[in-house]
Amino acid sequence: MKGLIIKLLFFLVLFLAFDKIFILVANRSANAEADKRLELLLNGRINKDLIIAGSSRGSRDIIASRIEEMTGLSSYNLCYPGSNVEFHEFVLRTLLEFNKPPRMILLVVDDDIEFLPNEKAIFRLDRLYPLVKYSYIRRELIDIGEKDRFLSRLFVLHNLNKANFDLREKKFSSLDTIMDCGSMPVSFQRKDKSWDYDHAVRDYPLVLEQESKVKAFEKIIGYCTQKNIRLIIVFPPNYKNFSNSFEGRIRDLAGETATYFKYDSGNTVYTEKDFYYDQEHLIKKGAILFTDELIRFLNRLHPATGNDFQ
Repeated sequence: MKGLIIKLLFFLVLFLAFDKIFILVANRSANAEADKRLELLLNGRINKDLIIAGSSRGSRDIIASRIEEMTGLSSYNLCYPGSNVEFHEFVLRTLLEFNKPPRMILLVVDDDIEFLPNEKAIFRLDRLYPLVKYSYIRRELIDIGEKDRFLSRLFVLHNLNKANFDLREKKFSSLDTIMDCGSMPVSFQRKDKSWDYDHAVRDYPLVLEQESKVKAFEKIIGYCTQKNIRLIIVFPPNYKNFSNSFEGRIRDLAGETATYFKYDSGNTVYTEKDFYYDQEHLIKKGAILFTDELIRFLNRLHPATGNDFQ
């Protein structure tokens, strides 16, 4: 029995020593990433006046550098395509944990799926795993149930997933090329889409809401209140009729704690397919028009906010 115990202890020590090799894999995973924005957050490198948060509608439709140029507000886009509001809450919480609070947050909401089940909008674990060398990321993976607390502390290998072992240098795709300001406008249209404008009037299906998403949204509101950040909820254009009932739901939840900006639905430009990548996203020339409309709105806030831009 004593011999068996000695052998098991020897094997454990050997395995623990072998496990430390995977620290190199974790470090390489971070270095190989093309999208560095989350790592910049963790290192306190995103200290801006204005932050844009949301999913692909925010990343495609709003050009942060243009806002900065026209308002004087240093601006950065932290929108992630394919992400949901629970991920947006994580991004903003991380921003506030390691960086100076911004003066404004533009939260871009998805009409009308913000709180509804949606397989295309998820918590972007693929953005976290390349950064498991950071204890903050490991704790987040534990907190959301992805990793075991004890094993995470004991074994480096437990913190990795198969994506970490693709050690090739990552490159931007033609669709997801990130500008220095964090925005990702596209200059081409999706080829496999129908271009029939959807005129349907949609009632918001409140009974389908997911409680975890509503709670994440409420947390974002709470962060802005606690840090005295002006929250502006942005409704971007879609190649379909705007859902007034969805807007009503957002206003019910956020109330007077937020300011609201909705695209000019009376502008016929937003009904022209030539300005869209698909039904949910603008191409760059459409993004410039929408960003300019947003800039005019921000400039009109000057008397109320005391911001030093014209």
